[in-house]
Amino acid sequence: MTPPSLAEMIGRIQGLPVMPAVALEVLDSMAGADTDVKSLARRITQDQAIAARVLRVANSPFYGLQMRVSTIHDAIVVLGFSAVRSLVLAAAIVTSLPAGRCPGFSQDRFWRHVLGTAVAAQALAQPLKRPAEPLFIAGLLHDIGRLVMVALYPEHYTAVIDLAREQDSCLRDAEAAIFGFDHAAVGAALARGWNFPADIVDALAWHHAPEHGTPGGLAAIIHYADAISQALDLEETENSQMPRLHQEAIDGLGLDWQKLTKVLADTQARFDSYRLMLG
Repeated sequence: MTPPSLAEMIGRIQGLPVMPAVALEVLDSMAGADTDVKSLARRITQDQAIAARVLRVANSPFYGLQMRVSTIHDAIVVLGFSAVRSLVLAAAIVTSLPAGRCPGFSQDRFWRHVLGTAVAAQALAQPLKRPAEPLFIAGLLHDIGRLVMVALYPEHYTAVIDLAREQDSCLRDAEAAIFGFDHAAVGAALARGWNFPADIVDALAWHHAPEHGTPGGLAAIIHYADAISQALDLEETENSQMPRLHQEAIDGLGLDWQKLTKVLADTQARFDSYRLMLG
């Protein structure tokens, strides 16, 4: 069973389900493209699966609305365009990128971890005085390379899971042993192919090794958000391994214990809301 090269894997990306058009429109609007809110609300509504998940979360206790919102347009008015864009993107990615069949790989646990990292990054935005949307997107996509590996090469990834279990090692090390590269390299290559902003690509490439990322970029934040998601056990995995933290990168964020305590509570509250997308 000869593993594919990174180039071969990326060459097969076109065989995966495409992201819904409404998600691409949302990404364009985040990039500063002119956006007609009414038009985009109408487009979101046309995708009933995405709209239903967005409204489910919008009406969750986290947002504390006094009255139920029943349309995407009302959700935009009440919650704001930025919040709804993030909800739409999360719903679109969750519904459009299935992992396929791979023994030992839990798609539910994967999405719980991904959403947990995304909302942890979102929670970090305020104390770090950073825009929340890029952090949320980077968190949402940080492990997308793993999903690609599982979907395109399930037999190889089964070997990754078996090796990690046998050696009691993390999946990233087992990926490198089986494939010769890890999910971070795949995710970054995919993001480049999708013409994502450079800071998102950088975060996907270096969220496990933030010391190699752009100074002051997103990699260290996603590195920390990933750890927060696992520390809170948001994916509900037995015997999960905490990621190896790069202490210098963490210290560089300058969060004291009081701020971190608020981030942890905010992350849990956001996750309890966002996980409604998975049901």
